[in-house]
Amino acid sequence: MKKIILLGLTVTLLFSCDKEKPKDYAVLSGEVENFRSRSMTLTGYNFEKRIRFDRKTKTFTDTLKNITPGHYTLKIGKRPVDVYLSSVEDLKIIVDAKKRTEDPTFEGPNASINNYLAERKKKFGAILGNPNKLFALNEDEFLSKMDEYKSELEDLADASQLPADYLALEKRNINYELAIGLYNYEKFHRILYGDDEFKVSDSFPIDIPTSVALSNADDYIFSKHYRDLVKRRLDDITNKKSREDSDFNLSYLETVQTEVTDPLIKNDLIHKAALVSITYTSELKEYYDKYMAYSTNEDNKKEITEMYNKLKLTAKGQPSPKFKNFDNYNGGKTSLDDLTGKGKYIYIDVWATWCSFCKKEIPLLKRMEQQYHGKNIEFVSINVDTRDKKKKWEETIEEKEMTGVQLFSGKSHLDLDFAQDYLIKGLPRFILIDPDGKIVTANAPRPSEGDKLEEIFEELGI
Repeated sequence: MKKIILLGLTVTLLFSCDKEKPKDYAVLSGEVENFRSRSMTLTGYNFEKRIRFDRKTKTFTDTLKNITPGHYTLKIGKRPVDVYLSSVEDLKIIVDAKKRTEDPTFEGPNASINNYLAERKKKFGAILGNPNKLFALNEDEFLSKMDEYKSELEDLADASQLPADYLALEKRNINYELAIGLYNYEKFHRILYGDDEFKVSDSFPIDIPTSVALSNADDYIFSKHYRDLVKRRLDDITNKKSREDSDFNLSYLETVQTEVTDPLIKNDLIHKAALVSITYTSELKEYYDKYMAYSTNEDNKKEITEMYNKLKLTAKGQPSPKFKNFDNYNGGKTSLDDLTGKGKYIYIDVWATWCSFCKKEIPLLKRMEQQYHGKNIEFVSINVDTRDKKKKWEETIEEKEMTGVQLFSGKSHLDLDFAQDYLIKGLPRFILIDPDGKIVTANAPRPSEGDKLEEIFEELGI
């Protein structure tokens, strides 16, 4: 009898413990009208997840574990819905994917925050309107608009029954949004008016954005405006410190190390920079060594080490990765082996028709080809549009009257082995290979950097 009682007590205790186990996930669910895709995307601070959509029931449900509380965007087709998610509180969204003027409905403990975000978004359009028109305003009109916007947002936040901790963070977020607008005004006004000499007046409150501290981790996670402001200021500090002949990517690492004290912010900034910059830097080993000295995040260091080890394979003097059987605009197929061994250096332009920066280089590349016509160098352009864009590639060549060897890979640079062997993250990318197929530089200067490129050609006897 005693054994039966003890067994019963044990079972009771087990169930009691199970019930008391704290919830460690949040459920995001919803109902969506006028949406025919099978999935939607949720993005946030260092976060991205694809969420399945049931087209028959017009609903979705996803369990989110270990997410950072904060602002996210649920991209439902072409309609973005701004949401606030906590790590354990569920949220349900009811929305029409096409009726953008119709606000989403939110259900759950954080409904007041999410309703506030929907109203907040409308304030931007109602008060500030089109960004181009906003930054084209004269200084007094611009400042008046920004003051009105800030005041309206603060009043809305106070009236929205927001939790006290969220309200405090959001009040600072509003100030950061104002600050980034003030920081951008001079630059954007110059662009819109084509006046490179435009300067704000001495009374312009530029001290507001430049006085913001760079090491507030809570605000960094909560506020995209704060993250943008920190990045912009660090870029400006780096530009002021850097010499014309110095490596900006390397200087940026050093700037973050000296200017930012919070480890979370420092690790995030240098990691995001290194994911791209390590593929561009002219001082690979020095860049890697400094990154490893500055970072305290072991996962990040492991990822950059893997990239560094791969990049060493495309260092100067290494055999170039190969490409095979790319479509040639003049007919037939062309491989790298068809171009090497003929006593000519090979200057490769990796580009795409959708890339505006690529197209800006085309006239300068043509001029370079004319300048070195008949010399011991071959100019080769490798297009990295997908196969369905082949006609667009051909039309662009005709329209731009592109010269040199024109090749079509039929794959994005993100899927093309040749591009990934070079760790190409952005376009255009220029590569210089010697007559024997060995790498001279995996990051050759662009045609727009004429003097730098000509100096290399001169040193090589081209």
